[in-house]
Amino acid sequence: MKYLLTLLCLLVTSSAFAHQDHALGESLHFAYHVAFWSLCALVAYKGFVWFKARKNRKQQ
Repeated sequence: MKYLLTLLCLLVTSSAFAHQDHALGESLHFAYHVAFWSLCALVAYKGFVWFKARKNRKQQ
């Protein structure tokens, strides 16, 4: 649970950091969003795969 909380805190602070101002420019700002949401999707996918594998190991 502490790892999940740490990850959530990192995601929120990273999101807040990106929106301090738009000094990055629109294209870099958009690239940041693409990278951020891609990372979020990857973490969610890996979590799903991990929980599914854990559940299968417990059943065997």
